[in-house]
Amino acid sequence: MKKALLLLAVLVVSTITLSIVALYALMQTRYAPNVITTLVDNLTPYKITATDSKYIPPLQLELSNVELQHGSSSVQLPKLNLWLSQLPWQNGKLSFDSILIQGASINLDELNSTLFDAMTLHQLALKHVDINAGKWSARGVNAQIESPLWSKADQTLPFGDIQLSIEQLYMQGEALNKVLVDARYQENNSTIFGSSFHWRGATISGQAEQYPQGWSLVNVTIDQLTLPQSSQIEQLSATLHNLDLPIFHINSLDILSSSFNYGRWRFEHLDASLENLNLNQSTWQQQAGYASFDAESIRYGELQLLSPTAQFALDNHTLTIEEFDTDFKQGRIQLQGEVSPQAIALSMLKIRGVKWLEQTAQIIPDLTAMLSTLDALTIEQLEIDNTQLIQVEKKPYWQVSGLTVEGTDLTLIEQSKSGLLAGKLDVSANIANIDKLITTQAHLTAHATKQKLVLERAFIPLEQGYIEASGYWDRATLSSPWVLTLHADGLPLEHYFIEQNLPFSLSGLAEIDVRLNGLSGDYSMLSHSLSGAVTGNIHHATLEASSVDGETSFSQALAIGPIEITADRGRITLTSPDGQSQLAGGVDLTKPQFATLLLKSQQECVELWSDMINGANVIKQTCSNKSGSQATSQTEPESISND
Repeated sequence: MKKALLLLAVLVVSTITLSIVALYALMQTRYAPNVITTLVDNLTPYKITATDSKYIPPLQLELSNVELQHGSSSVQLPKLNLWLSQLPWQNGKLSFDSILIQGASINLDELNSTLFDAMTLHQLALKHVDINAGKWSARGVNAQIESPLWSKADQTLPFGDIQLSIEQLYMQGEALNKVLVDARYQENNSTIFGSSFHWRGATISGQAEQYPQGWSLVNVTIDQLTLPQSSQIEQLSATLHNLDLPIFHINSLDILSSSFNYGRWRFEHLDASLENLNLNQSTWQQQAGYASFDAESIRYGELQLLSPTAQFALDNHTLTIEEFDTDFKQGRIQLQGEVSPQAIALSMLKIRGVKWLEQTAQIIPDLTAMLSTLDALTIEQLEIDNTQLIQVEKKPYWQVSGLTVEGTDLTLIEQSKSGLLAGKLDVSANIANIDKLITTQAHLTAHATKQKLVLERAFIPLEQGYIEASGYWDRATLSSPWVLTLHADGLPLEHYFIEQNLPFSLSGLAEIDVRLNGLSGDYSMLSHSLSGAVTGNIHHATLEASSVDGETSFSQALAIGPIEITADRGRITLTSPDGQSQLAGGVDLTKPQFATLLLKSQQECVELWSDMINGANVIKQTCSNKSGSQATSQTEPESISND
């Protein structure tokens, strides 16, 4: 039995050996082309024909004008070089050291990987080949693929160690030019050791690694990319995704001298460095990420930053601003600090020489909306120097010039409360106005400790007088008590806010003294606690009112004595002495809907009654039309104006 097995083994080995020797011997003869074509015909689903063949000893065969036929489809190869292995039969298959395809135009939809299933192929090479794969096409392809492996029939690019150059790769309207790739392509965990290509005039180069989530850019550089306003840089990432290169992580990405749009942002001549960023996560989910940049300009909507430079670190739901410096609206902004979704903690904010002269109407609404989401806002050092803001887009028009602000250890938002809650603040302005209220060299100082605000002094010079105020507001307690003392002289009565809230127009000046206090924990506390007194005097005033149809008017110098307003635990009364004009009214803050405020003013033959709460004027004739003598009219009011 043992002898029989031994003889069988010797026979099998001898048969294989003789076959290999015979095949090797035939390859040394003029029959070599016939041998190869016969083997291809019998071991693959393809039939091969060639118009010319050349045998190059010892194991090379060169075929010209080759046609590979499979069913109704065929592939034309102008030149095909084959290098048979020294051991032509390996792993039960015909073995080639290398196959080189030259000058071909290949449609991969007409060629499938089963061509190589019956072969052991150590290297596949392409030279000056054009490829069409349906979704993409490549022109001028040169490639060397070591140990190519197709794991499925519809796989276009085999696994293996790949060195590749492409004159142009075109896909869905985007062209990548002068593509160079050195990679290890595997079913999982592929690596691009080096690559480069040109896109839209830019040079893009670097390395990348594949992970289950996608590709990580190891060291990638984008140099001199210039995209028009109509294009987005996201088109590049979409193209790479279509090439089965979805990017989920940036280990290191450098952008040099590039201009492009990203979202609503426009970058001009940007130099940037990005490190350790996960593109599948939000800004606040990054771990140990880093970014730095400088640019000629950055635009967001209508806002433009000139010569900005910045360094950021992202980690643990926090954006740390190590440096931010930019020219903005003829001035400069610098800041440092930390930003999180619910809090901003700046160590330094400096604004110098900014002149915001247009589209300023949205500053306060936009700033309010942005800060409304915050639970905390602190600034250790605040400096605003020689800044100008002008708002002439809608009434009331206003401006402030030469604005200077110095703040230290400021807490401006805390536990949903906003205002000066801690720190010291010093504010001054060379010129400021809102409508016709104009001031020069205004100054305000205040400080707060643990939500206890002290207005040390506000002094606001006016054209014909001044405003001076001081006060206290304790927001640390539930009731939030406050005290306000204010004296104003030379207040202009001809002002937008007065015009909008009264059914008549006024001109002249006012003088007021205010001494009020109360609790501001909520409206109920305020309505039961407001107390104090306000005394007002009007000088050189003129009042003008008219009927709704404009046919009846009232105009006279407004002579009215001191106006006294007293508040006692939310019950407010207003009186003035009897005279040519009188003012009277009252309101209980617990029932504000029943408030009254009436003005009576008379001149010869005409009397004005004005309901200032409801905005209604009644103008009555008090003289007989025949005699012109003064008499009391018993008729209904001639006109009512609702301004």
